Amino acid sequence: MKNSRQNYFKIVILLLMILFFSSTINAVEINDLAGRKIEIPEKIDKIAAVGPGALRLIVYLEAEEKVVGIEEFEKRNQKRPYILAQKELLKLPVIGPQFGGDAELIAAQAPDLIIASYLSKAQMNTLQKKTATPVVSINNGSPGSMTEKEFKKALTCIAEILKKEERAEELINFFNQNKLELKSRTAAAEVSMTVYIGGIGNKGAQGITSTESNYPPFTYLDLKNIIEEENKSNFTISKEQFLLENPDLIFIDQGGIELVKNDLKREEFKYLKSYQNNNIYQLLPYNHYTTNFATMLADAYYIAKIMYPDEFMNLKVEEKADQIYKKFVGEAVYTEMAEIFGGFKKMNLK
Repeated sequence: MKNSRQNYFKIVILLLMILFFSSTINAVEINDLAGRKIEIPEKIDKIAAVGPGALRLIVYLEAEEKVVGIEEFEKRNQKRPYILAQKELLKLPVIGPQFGGDAELIAAQAPDLIIASYLSKAQMNTLQKKTATPVVSINNGSPGSMTEKEFKKALTCIAEILKKEERAEELINFFNQNKLELKSRTAAAEVSMTVYIGGIGNKGAQGITSTESNYPPFTYLDLKNIIEEENKSNFTISKEQFLLENPDLIFIDQGGIELVKNDLKREEFKYLKSYQNNNIYQLLPYNHYTTNFATMLADAYYIAKIMYPDEFMNLKVEEKADQIYKKFVGEAVYTEMAEIFGGFKKMNLK
């Protein structure tokens, strides 16, 4: 009896040792982009993506088949290219609300890894503890739109974890090549008209006086917003300043199009040069649960077509947009985006 009991405990200890060493061997220690040192499984078959932009980057990397659940917001608000392109994601279970999901719902899907964005270290540590699942941050948790530099770092980080390095390199090269094309085709051209971007969203839709400094599609084309504010991205100007600057040409983010239409009903705005000369154009919104980089690039080509007509005479912007979407999200979804938001066109001022 004594011997059998001793043998039993020996077997239990042996099994525990096997489990411990196998888990250690199959774990990899990494530093995430929030500066946290964590252990993650070497082989990852199931993932949950929470927070702005996390699921988008998974789709960009063609790893959506690993996703085990999505935030409720992704099902409720289906206006982003990656959701339009990958509708199978909508059949997955809900893992909680936007901006971080729900620990209990995430744990129920038993992911090997949680990829998170815009969560504080405390939030990530709590989520990791409650789900007993490693949480990898793809940024430093600071709120705001994802910049191009942050996008490339996050994409590379996830790619290394999911062994999608070739795909990440392919996408980054594609993005860089298109930026280079825009710059090279416009380098020798001169633009005499002043430009402005309005209707930029900020915690919801905004009107014509909501604008952005260093607006990426402008910078890709060596254009400058007529109204800039140092050390600020999105900001709102006064009606008086806007009227005083009086830009020759205005681009409008369609996320705020209804508010902009209401603004333009005001008598004083009808004296703008851009209004008088019918030079107000609409762009697809790309700040939607942080930055949609495919749409940003498509917007840049439409702006190029308007500002540099000779250099982009043969460009069919709808086809170019679909080429970009297909590269990033796997499907040509410009038509669906245009049906939702309006698409590339002049604003009807009647």
